Amino acid sequence: METFLSTHEHKLKSLIYDVNYYEKNLKSLSSWWGRIALLGKINSLDVAATILDDMDSARTRFHRLQDSLIQSLIQQHGRKAVLHHQTRCQMAIDVLIRNLFERTADIGFLSDDPMVGAFLNSSESTEEQRLGIRQHLQNYVDKYTVYNDAILLKPSGEVVFQLSQNSRRTVQEPLVDQALGQPSQYVEYFGVSPLIDDANEHLFYAHSVMYQGKVVGVVVLCFRFRNEMHAIFDTLITADDPTMYVLTDASGKVIFQKNQFGRSYITQLPIHDDISVWHYDGQEMLLINTQGNAYQEYMGPEGWRACALMPMSVLKSKSDAGEVDFNELPPLKKLSGIFSPDLLDIRDRSTLINNDLELIVLNGVITAARNDSAEFMPVLEAIKNIGRDIDSVFADSIESLFSTILSTQLDETRLQAELAVDVLDRNLYERANDCRWWALDSRIGLALLEQPVNTEQISAILKDIHGLYTVYHDLYVFDEKKQYVTSSLDIESCHGKHVPESAAAVETLALKDLQEYSVSNFVPSERYDDQSTYIYNGAIRHPEHKDQVIGGIGTVFDATVEFRAILQDVLSSDENPQGDQAFAVFTNDEGQVISSSDNRFQVGDLFFPDVDLQVLQEQGSLSVVYEYESQYYLMGVALSKGYREFKNDDGYTDPILAWVMQPC
Repeated sequence: METFLSTHEHKLKSLIYDVNYYEKNLKSLSSWWGRIALLGKINSLDVAATILDDMDSARTRFHRLQDSLIQSLIQQHGRKAVLHHQTRCQMAIDVLIRNLFERTADIGFLSDDPMVGAFLNSSESTEEQRLGIRQHLQNYVDKYTVYNDAILLKPSGEVVFQLSQNSRRTVQEPLVDQALGQPSQYVEYFGVSPLIDDANEHLFYAHSVMYQGKVVGVVVLCFRFRNEMHAIFDTLITADDPTMYVLTDASGKVIFQKNQFGRSYITQLPIHDDISVWHYDGQEMLLINTQGNAYQEYMGPEGWRACALMPMSVLKSKSDAGEVDFNELPPLKKLSGIFSPDLLDIRDRSTLINNDLELIVLNGVITAARNDSAEFMPVLEAIKNIGRDIDSVFADSIESLFSTILSTQLDETRLQAELAVDVLDRNLYERANDCRWWALDSRIGLALLEQPVNTEQISAILKDIHGLYTVYHDLYVFDEKKQYVTSSLDIESCHGKHVPESAAAVETLALKDLQEYSVSNFVPSERYDDQSTYIYNGAIRHPEHKDQVIGGIGTVFDATVEFRAILQDVLSSDENPQGDQAFAVFTNDEGQVISSSDNRFQVGDLFFPDVDLQVLQEQGSLSVVYEYESQYYLMGVALSKGYREFKNDDGYTDPILAWVMQPC
């Protein structure tokens, strides 16, 4: 960033409103000072030359300080513009990568689905089989609403089933060949495909299907790519933001554009520099592009970047720093983590120079009185007033700069809190889907009906699932008596024991609908080494009588690891020099800690800073300067709002707050 700011300093100086406004005022006052001083020299020859020299010296000191002020204005306003968009791009691409990581696990598990394997293994499917597989895969996309299509193909490329259409056809699709060529791995592909009958590019996940020891075909899921990108960017930008946000591939080709104002679509971007100036549609644009961070070693589609294009003309607008009441803030020197010492020094030096000038003028008044130089008195008074005006301009500009810096960092802290709770909701959305889908596995239902129960088969299935989905600590199955049947971790430790009421087994057995699930409260679990977590449950139904619940599957979320990782990821930033002192906390709506990046706060502790809860409910998030344990912080807090139907339309409520504390 520093290289970009120094390289484009002249351009930024010519554009930034505050720089031009304050520099114009200071130059005007300095010019008047020069004229008045010259007038004094001409008409007041009896006044000691040292008085005039001292005033010239004060003026020179103001000039030097003016250069420092202008430099700081350029740097801070430039940093504000870059950081505002850089932060949002980073958040967008990281959220997308986390989402797509889940997709790689989904396709692996679906490829092992017995109903999918049996359908692809049949030489000619019956009408009953086609209706069965349609209902089965429709149930899948009804739960995992991030998909809009599911496709089954024979090794020959023949499409034998597609959720979005009924036509059978044979396609030449490298995606299918690649999946067949690496049967133990998923394939991720973005582009136009004969699998979807339109000219649009789509994001596909494919995996070969093994059945009875042989490859019988390929299963493909189509991700709701544009729908998801709109949802991600909508949470990060405001309706009046003139910036365009886009997603590019490794070559710089634009694959998605968030276009708010009907601008023409961009097809290609230069992505060799993280920050640059680019010409588009007759305008100079600030172009920022960011690569994503790996999530559990998954980097997302190769080379994808989130980019922002801000018209440079935006810098010409008067700075909107928000309403910062400095009377309600602690002394600025106590906020040294926010404000550079150089900025505080400029303000102090301006006051010192003006005080010195006042003494010079007073000395001049005394000298003029002794020499009967009454004609010099108006000159002295005028220069004193100009000095005060210059000091006032410095004070106003520094205060405006402080407001800009503070409001920018408060906004970024609020956004961090919003991101933390959004990632949490997205993560738990997946958990609600997983438990319901796995409960529909007919192999588990049939094994549960055997006498005695086929615990070996159920255990093998659970271990296979657990190998794909690493966010769980344990998976277990229980019967209609609420007794453990088996577990993916340790069969002997649970077999025959009753599932505790706190795990929501009773609620699971009472579930009426295939879309319903149950969740435990965030409490200690014996299946999680007595640590607190959520257990998501799906009802296992009789294979032939779907209205009969014969047991349930409990999925023990690895909350300690996953929640702490979310908080640590949100805090990590190269632009945060005091990041090691920052901390973040998840709490429930009563302030009980669910997770923290700081070991001072343990699960169950109380952390509930005094904030305006009505404003928080109305706005969903807020940020303030807050004193906590004798340390001032920028504090951002955000209330969970769910993801897609999760916590919105599925009957489940569990308000979570994310708190982000950045030291001042």
